[in-house]
This record gives sequence, structure tokens and C-alpha cells, in this order.
Amino acid sequence: MAFEQITVEVENGVGRITLSRPAERNAMTPQMGRELTRAVADLNADPEARVVVIRGAGKGFCSGADLRTLGAEAGAAGAAEGLGGNENFYRLFLSIRDLQVPSIAAINGHAVGAGLCFALGADMRVMHRDAKVGMTFVRLGIHPGMAATWTLPRLVGPAIAAELLYSGRMVGAEEAVAIGLVNRVAGEDFDDVVDEMAAGIAAAAPIAVRTVKQTLAGWQQRSLDDALVREAGVQMMTFGTEDAAEGIRAMRAKRAPAFRGR
Repeated sequence: MAFEQITVEVENGVGRITLSRPAERNAMTPQMGRELTRAVADLNADPEARVVVIRGAGKGFCSGADLRTLGAEAGAAGAAEGLGGNENFYRLFLSIRDLQVPSIAAINGHAVGAGLCFALGADMRVMHRDAKVGMTFVRLGIHPGMAATWTLPRLVGPAIAAELLYSGRMVGAEEAVAIGLVNRVAGEDFDDVVDEMAAGIAAAAPIAVRTVKQTLAGWQQRSLDDALVREAGVQMMTFGTEDAAEGIRAMRAKRAPAFRGR
């Protein structure tokens, strides 16, 4: 299916979604959100995709919602997806949380407001050392949206989250990694660092990785006993896969395994 505001590709086990409105710093529109939702479904149906990298075209990652177009698209459906506090717009972009494989937000440039919320929807984040990020909603006179008040405290803790949400200030790369907002910071080697992280995940056993993602998704609701039961059951299932047999053979032969997702 053709896309206009994003691009999607899969190569060597790595899926790539690129927000493609560089002239507008990849500002988010309802159309972009709908395309993103379709892309997630396509990647979930693609057995070759083992990890997904999400980034912005050009120099920016995402400048947030495009206030010029939100709510202005023709028809009631377009208006229903507008900013105006409507959760439908948020859900379109947070569909990346529905990816069945791990996701990496490659924050190649500034990620602002809803653009940062979008990046926080990924499992991991790599940030360019020259980029800045910020929950700038209050600086526009509006309450944060797109799960900002849910996601941020879980990543950086309630006190730091409160300060960032109350002030709306921008955060540099070194501070972002120090507070746990991003996993890694990179400079001229940014693309290499992102690709290395993605390749490492793509080389792991696909069934095991997918089930780990499912387990991690519910960690906050589980007790220690619940976690042990979940892990034991899923581990037993994965022991019965062809990939597990291949992993053991490769370990004994002291070679890299060739996992096939079976």
C-alpha cells in the first residue's frame, strides 16, 4: 500500500518507518497517523520484520502536531481526529505500541511535544547529541496529551516527570540519557549506532524476542510470583521451537546461530 507522509521498508530483518514531511519538520497530521496505523499492521503481518526503527526525514525527528492541519481535514472524520483534546488523534500515533516486534526511535533531530510522546511509544530510543526534546505543551497554554503524563513518570520517575511537564523546557541529549529518557546518545556515528542496535535484535531468535516483548508489556501489573509463572510457561514453549534447538547447536559448535523464527 502506498504512503504519502511516511515511508516503510524492510531489509535484513529490520523494518524502517520514516516520517516524511521534512519541510514541516515532520509535523504530525491525521493522515500521517492513519498511514502509520496501516504501516504497523503491515509490519506485524511481515514475517521478515524482526525489529522496527522509527525516525524522521531530514534534520528533525518530529516537531509535534501540525496545528495548521489538525481538525481542518474535510468531513466529520477529519475533525474527529483533530488535536482539540480528542483521543483519536493520539491513538493513531501510539499505534506503534502495537508493534509485535521491538521498536527503536532514532531521534535524529528535535522531538517536541507530541513528537516526543510519539518517540516514547517505542521500546528504546537513540538520540543524536545535537538534538533536543521537550514536553512543551504548557508553553502553548495546553495540557499535555498523547499519554505524556502516563509514559514520562514510568521512564524518569514522578519528580523529574513533574518538572519537565510543569516547565515544558527542552532537554539536551546528555541529560536525556542521564535521566533514563533515552538509551544511547550518538554523534557522527548516529546511523551506525542505530543500525548496530537494530541488527543485534534482528539476529536474536524471533519467537523468543516477540514473547519477551509481550512479557515486558505487562510487567507493572504482575507480582513476582506472576512473573515466575509467566516466564516458566513461555520459556517451556520456546524450548520446543526449532530456534531453541539451533541456538543450542550453535553454542556447542561455537558459531553464530541462524534463527528462522520457527
